[in-house]
Amino acid sequence: MVNRPNPKLSIIISVFGQADKLKRCLSCVEKTLSNQFDYEVLILDDASEDHTTDYINSLQKKYRVFLNPKRLGFAKNNNFLAQKAKGDYLCLLNSDAYVQGDWLTPMINALESDCMVGIVGNVQKLADSIFYDHMGVVFGPMANPRHFGQGFLFNPFKGKVKEWTAVTAACSLVRKSTFLSFDGFDESFINGCEDVELCIRMARSGYRHLVAHDSVIQHVKGASDGRKKYNQQNFEILIEKWGKSICSLESVQDQKKHAFSYLYQCLINPYRADFFKLKMAMSMLLGLRKLTTPLLQLEKPTVVVPNIN
Repeated sequence: MVNRPNPKLSIIISVFGQADKLKRCLSCVEKTLSNQFDYEVLILDDASEDHTTDYINSLQKKYRVFLNPKRLGFAKNNNFLAQKAKGDYLCLLNSDAYVQGDWLTPMINALESDCMVGIVGNVQKLADSIFYDHMGVVFGPMANPRHFGQGFLFNPFKGKVKEWTAVTAACSLVRKSTFLSFDGFDESFINGCEDVELCIRMARSGYRHLVAHDSVIQHVKGASDGRKKYNQQNFEILIEKWGKSICSLESVQDQKKHAFSYLYQCLINPYRADFFKLKMAMSMLLGLRKLTTPLLQLEKPTVVVPNIN
């Protein structure tokens, strides 16, 4: 790989530990993009407590490397890297995400299809597994985000580019100018919900978010230590900022997709099914009940948001 002065694409990676996964991540990037795209890779070590920092330091001649003296988290790290990036496009990539095949071209084509495309995501399978994990993000009746496609054994939208309410930042593409015009991620979030919050914020300005379903990668998901520590806190911040708005718009728009996703999860993990949610999801999917009244106004949510990055 050659780092040119003005690459078209900047791949930005925030890292905390898990050097072995970062090695595999970078190997996959080089294998799939070498001599095909003009790109650079920026890596920020978030004060790793193991040998990861030594490994990242050894990469300085090949990549643009930055080190945090203390842990700052996903939102702050990516905002910092976005400011340092030289490319027109930003590819946010988790260090435990493994790209494969022609993953980038469908994402770039989707982003370039319209100036009001905000963030483009892709389809993600659990690493070294037959199960899918992400085909887009939908919102439930209580404004809770959920990955559509979790546990799927097939990709129902293969060959398509579909619009979704939000996408995960584990692997996503956005114009640098657009990302910076919204001041990037809200830094009050700590390793969770910052991606869906940015999608909501951008949507309120007319941007649409897409998933290129011909771009399929693998993702370990939640590999870093303490990844889920702030899940409930992050969800409460999201609800405080956007809860009523999401319930009035996204939850209503996504109700059938969310219902289908929940019912599918109940089929593969019946022990996790909640009778009330199961009944409501079935009613929504069959059109017997339509979500029009924001449930958030009727009941304070106690849902722990799923790990969606």
